[in-house]
Amino acid sequence: MLPSVELRRFEYDGWSVVIELDGCTSEGVSSGHADLDRRGGHRCTIALAGKYPNAAAAMTALSDRSRAFVDEWDIKRGEGESPFIDQ
Repeated sequence: MLPSVELRRFEYDGWSVVIELDGCTSEGVSSGHADLDRRGGHRCTIALAGKYPNAAAAMTALSDRSRAFVDEWDIKRGEGESPFIDQ
């Protein structure tokens, strides 16, 4: 395994997302995570689950899951049901 194979950063709806793939092998990507920060504080880490054929597919999966988490956070926050609401 190679450490820090690929790193991607992006902003989404006020959140900072950093994706790191740190487990590429000749058989595919099997290790990585996305860290999600909001208002300067860490809120969530999403781990890569499963095996992906290449780094691009793994990045897409983590990017999509990160955006879905943020969207769900916003829905729950709007309804006042999220335990993560900033006081």
